[in-house]
Amino acid sequence: MTGAKKSGVWVLLVAVALFAALVVPRVLAGDGDDRPSQAAGVSLGVPEKSGEDAPKGAPDAAKGGGPVPGSTGGGATSGDGAGDGAGDGAQERAADRAAIGEAFAAVRAGDCLALFDTGGGWNTRIPQKVGCGGDAGLTRVSAVRTGWSACPSGDGLSYVVHRSDKGKRVLCLTRQYKAGYCVLAEKGTGAAGATMRLGSMTAVDCKAKKLTKPYDTVLHITGVYGPGTGRTGCSRALDDRTFYWFWRVKGDETLLCTMVYRG
Repeated sequence: MTGAKKSGVWVLLVAVALFAALVVPRVLAGDGDDRPSQAAGVSLGVPEKSGEDAPKGAPDAAKGGGPVPGSTGGGATSGDGAGDGAGDGAQERAADRAAIGEAFAAVRAGDCLALFDTGGGWNTRIPQKVGCGGDAGLTRVSAVRTGWSACPSGDGLSYVVHRSDKGKRVLCLTRQYKAGYCVLAEKGTGAAGATMRLGSMTAVDCKAKKLTKPYDTVLHITGVYGPGTGRTGCSRALDDRTFYWFWRVKGDETLLCTMVYRG
């Protein structure tokens, strides 16, 4: 074979290799470009609780202004799913809309859901039912309604709405707080000193490195005390010098005790 022919063969091989490396993957990937985001129809998982003891509390000098109530629990409305989480505004296929509608239709009062606020919206648009006693059940459905009757509001309370051609289905939600897990909060200042606004429906990996604005603080839940406990404070020992941020949540029925994990 002459040198000219050899050179022509190498040019052809290089062209084929470039086509395989650059063009073919794009053609194959193009088939899935219009598919809805996985986050739009699949639970993103439950944040892990802290695998270590909560950090030591701040010294007494930090005990300036006491805790202030966070913002009241808000709600979310969607034509296709559970609020304004990932994938909001995207065109969903009929199968995805049907799956969301079926999931909402299957929910009953008393069910628990793997549903929580990421700080930027709900973690999923499908209300995935889970066991209330497990770690994933971060939200309990207190009532299911078919109209715009108001759900209870306040810290630890919220709602999601599903709208379809069959009407509306409203899930009234109550946050299920679990000791050892973490929530988001926003620091501030007030007339009495430092303040902390609780993201009452949020949940986050305690070791998360990036937080969604306006949240700038990760709070570690040290205790959750219901009305039957008789607890009025968060101290866990007689000589406990930990600085706690605490709220009365879920209609003032539950004492939620937290401390700053990061922020």
